[in-house]
Amino acid sequence: MKAIQDSRLDEFEDVAMDSVKQLRAFFKYEGSDSRYFQKARLATGMISAYARLRASETNRMAVEQVAGRMLVDTPQPKRLKS
Repeated sequence: MKAIQDSRLDEFEDVAMDSVKQLRAFFKYEGSDSRYFQKARLATGMISAYARLRASETNRMAVEQVAGRMLVDTPQPKRLKS
């Protein structure tokens, strides 16, 4: 499985942090401008996408680590004498 580049993860993280700011602005806003709601909807999608991307990368790393342990630490089964 191919690893996600750190630069892409960093970009997604930056966008997710900006999205959190948009959500906070929406919750503080008390007017009737619908643009705040639209930006908040997009922000929740970006935060969700970042969380899924980060979780997928973490799972990939865990699978590779387990596979590495299985290949190195697993003793070979002994043959029975017949």
